Amino acid sequence: MAPLTWLLIPLATVFVASVWGLFAGRPRRSDDVSDVERYDRFRAALSRAAD
Repeated sequence: MAPLTWLLIPLATVFVASVWGLFAGRPRRSDDVSDVERYDRFRAALSRAAD
């Protein structure tokens, strides 16, 4: 039974790594308009803080 336990460790590692790879490589939607608006609000807040 002990050899099977030692074999389970690398198999579980491969499984977790493949799930992480699928999660990390998923397509993400990009919303350029809201990103630009967010950046403009950020710049405005920094300019107010500098005054």
